[in-house]
Amino acid sequence: MLRTLFFILFSCFSLYLSALGAEEAKSLADYPNQVTRDGALVVLPDKGTLYVATDFQAQWSNFSRWLTQTKLVERIEAGEDVYGLILGDAVDHKPGDPIFEPYGDLKIVDRIMQLQDQLGEERLIYIRGNHEFASADAYAMLKKAGMNPDNRRDMIAQLYQTVHGAYFKQFNFIERMTDEHYNYLTSLPTIAVGKNGFVGVHAGTSRSAKNLADLARPSKKVLDELLWGRPTVALSSGYTPSHTAEFLKRIGGRVLAVGHTPVSVFPEEEIRDGVARLGAHQIIFSTGYGASPGVRSYLAIDLSKRYNAVTELRYGVEIHPLQP
Repeated sequence: MLRTLFFILFSCFSLYLSALGAEEAKSLADYPNQVTRDGALVVLPDKGTLYVATDFQAQWSNFSRWLTQTKLVERIEAGEDVYGLILGDAVDHKPGDPIFEPYGDLKIVDRIMQLQDQLGEERLIYIRGNHEFASADAYAMLKKAGMNPDNRRDMIAQLYQTVHGAYFKQFNFIERMTDEHYNYLTSLPTIAVGKNGFVGVHAGTSRSAKNLADLARPSKKVLDELLWGRPTVALSSGYTPSHTAEFLKRIGGRVLAVGHTPVSVFPEEEIRDGVARLGAHQIIFSTGYGASPGVRSYLAIDLSKRYNAVTELRYGVEIHPLQP
């Protein structure tokens, strides 16, 4: 399959960079001007348009609207220089919420895998969020404990009834995941960085990552920060705008786009155009869950343009509401 071929090529490039030792790529300029995967890092070229979405959380209809509204598939097939980027959390129904679209996350992941086979992984990029990471981790734990198709339902029910059951119920894709999905989710990259300085990751900045090499081969601490971190407005020990500015400077970035943190936790003055802004260099949005009191949105990033601040991301140009 094409998706498998691209993964092999990406993996070979990663091994090549590792073999360079002291000459290992340390800046964006060291990477070729094309979509390039280096371990957990994806480097984007300085040309084309990038359509960014996040936090579908099993909402198949919103995922479909994003594809339809951007005309992403049709434009890629027509040879246009466009890319899609999903910043994680496509899986898991939110516990306690009405489930209007059963198996929505299964349909989303299967469709992404199909489109990557059809269009290429370099055209539709899916990076993991904390839900992809944790659901795969829980699935592996259950498999190690002896889960099989015959006892799967009972084992998951027992897990939900343990003292940590509320935690595991958040990652209910384990109820629908297959071994193929598990292998796919564990192979996903973690962060995308454009040569123009645009950075996309699921949760937030990393105070521990010192350079691009730390993103390509992240430690557990770096991975936790990128997938689970929240700003101080939501978490007292979280990151601040100055942390974001310092992180971007270390990796050659200029603006950071994330999902993960619900827009509702931000002060009213920081919510505008349906999204939230944290300081001069970070935008927080959702294309699915957690957008209110903003609106479900996606970004259209001109990869040839160097954005110096998130105030340069304009409504109707870079920031687009998802149509109902």
